[in-house]
Formats: sequence, C-alpha cells, structure tokens
Amino acid sequence: MVLKRMRLAFSLYKYFPYGGLARDFVRIAKLCIEKGHSVDVYVMEWQDDLISEFNVHILSCKGWSNYAKVGDFHKRLNGKLTAENYDAVISFNKIPNVDVYYAADPCYIDRFKKKSLLQILNPRFRFYAAVEEAVFGNSSKTLCLMISDMQTALFKRHYGITDDRLVMLPPGIDSDRRKPKNADEIRKKFRVEHQFDEQNLLILMVGTGFKTKGVDRAVNALASLPDALRDKAHLIVVGEGDFASYEHSAVEKGVGNQIHFMGGRSDVPDFLLSCDMLLHPARKDNTGTVILEAMVAGLPMLVTSVCGYAKHVLKSGAGEVLNASFSEDELNEKLQIMLFSDKKEWISNALKYAEDEDLYSMPEKAVEAIERVLESRQNAD
Repeated sequence: MVLKRMRLAFSLYKYFPYGGLARDFVRIAKLCIEKGHSVDVYVMEWQDDLISEFNVHILSCKGWSNYAKVGDFHKRLNGKLTAENYDAVISFNKIPNVDVYYAADPCYIDRFKKKSLLQILNPRFRFYAAVEEAVFGNSSKTLCLMISDMQTALFKRHYGITDDRLVMLPPGIDSDRRKPKNADEIRKKFRVEHQFDEQNLLILMVGTGFKTKGVDRAVNALASLPDALRDKAHLIVVGEGDFASYEHSAVEKGVGNQIHFMGGRSDVPDFLLSCDMLLHPARKDNTGTVILEAMVAGLPMLVTSVCGYAKHVLKSGAGEVLNASFSEDELNEKLQIMLFSDKKEWISNALKYAEDEDLYSMPEKAVEAIERVLESRQNAD
C-alpha cells in the first residue's frame, strides 16, 4: 500500500539552533518532507532564522510563571490543531493528545520519591504531573519514541505503559561528526587560530545548562591538577549559558586563564577533532549526545554513569566512566590519569565502535514509526 502525502504538525516549546533536541527535531521533520509529507511547526519561541522547508507558527503565550505559559501554549496549540485537522501531531515536549511523542525529557514524576501533601497541592507539580500522565498513562494512545533505556524503565515503572506504545530508537549522530581524512589538518588549523600549541592539553565540554552538565565540577577538577599538568591544560566550554560565576570561581582557584567559554557554535566538529579529551561530568543527562559525537570523532571521554549513553563508553572501551555515586576525588584522579596517558587505545576503540555500531539511524527509525501511525490512520479511512 502506498502511503499518501500527509499533513503533519510538529510541536516543541522553544527552538534554538545549538540544542540537541532542536537538531533531532529538524532532522526528523526534514526527512518527513523528503518522504513527501508537509510539515507545520508550532512553537512558543524560535531563535535564529526560520527554516524555509517548514511552515513555522509562533504562538504568543501569556502567564505569570513558566508552567502557566506552557499551559497557555497547550490551549492555543489545541485550538490550532483542531481547526487544521492534521493527519498526525508529533511533539518534542510532553503535550496531551498528540499522536507521537519524542521522549527527550526525563520522567518528571520520578524526581519525587515521596510526595508530601504540600507537594501534591503545589500547582506546578500538579500541572507537569498531569501532562506526563496524559502522555504515558493508560488512557493515552500516544506512541512514545524512546531514546534512553534508563528513562524507558522509569516510565514503565510509574505508568505501566505497554511495549506496543513504545519504540526504542538508536542514536542519531550527525554524519558531519565523524572523523574525516583531513582531521590532522583541521586540528592544526584550529590550534593556530585559537592560539594553542600541540603541548597544550585541551579538555572539551559541550552542552547547555552549565550546572546540570557539571561545569563547576570540571573547574574544580582542572584546579586540582598538579602544577606541571595544570599549566598545560585548558578547559574549553561550548554552549549557551550564564558563565560569569564559573569564570569567577576559576579565577579564585587560580585557573582563570585556562577556562574558555565559547558560546553556542555551529563548528562543534572542529572542537571534537582538535581537543585531547571530552569531559562530561553531568549531574543528569537523558542521553548525552555529545558522548557519541566524541566517539565518532575519535575523542577519548570521561563521563558520569548517570548519562544514558555512558553505556557506550563502557561497551567500547573509548574512555572512562565515573561510579554512580559521584566523587570529586575520583573525577580529579581519573582526569589526571587520562591527561597523562597515551590515548591511542581509547581513540582506536572509539573509531572501531563508531564503525561497527548503529549510532546514526535515529531519524530514519523515527520517521518509520511516524509513518506506521499514518498508515494505520489511512487504513482506517
């Protein structure tokens, strides 16, 4: 049976070009267009230029708090969707009554192990708990595209969601992150442009949400290095965020000249190819896409075990994974060991794993799942 051209609505709260969620959304939506479907996009906020392939609708929302604005967005979105009568609605945030949800956000209810009466009466808690229930609860028909084994287990535990409403996706690393033949040339050019030489040891962090990603932990670890090693080491942080307090802390610890906040960047592949290791000491991370981006670039990594993709570091032998119970001493020790060590084996393991494993097909698998929903609709008609 040939699937006819369908009208799709995609929704996410905020689009900004350097976020992993935004990149996933764009790749999935563009692939839907390549398959012949039309895509309308609904957001509360859109940063950067509009993408010409999409019909983007920015809904101005009101509210005295963030969750109130989100609630207003839900109401306005529902009105638009009802009026337009799309063939399917795909959301990248938890929104009631959508057909497909791309599960990038962690399980909200799991944060509250013991819910007090005060918590239950809190309107913010009640709102987000109800939204999550609307997506994952037994009365929902939403198909959930899962990207984290750990989070899938949590949603099953709390909501009893059945396997027929879950699709486990492989990673979806951009092909431009893979190590090219001219990697050495890119590395030399990068270091000249940024005034680093080959004696400098460059430690890379990538991501927004500096507290969650553990930038403070990285600053402390940098400051803990022995003098001879610390003098050569530089921490490079790529991503959007308020970095003033981290710069101040670095100055206080004597490493102010060795931490560099680069902001959001479109040339992340150059950083991956030009640094000596990735540091990702996150407090939580549903997946940790940058871990696999480093993997396919051949960059050794030191990560916390709370990251969903830390399992790939263990399986590949491409770096080190910190114990589940975070220890600053362990981070400091392993960072020092990795910087001192010959990294050839880690690099070789990373590139072999990138060659052998499916780390790339997430968009294709996501669109296949969306089209199965469309096909069932078409058959019903």
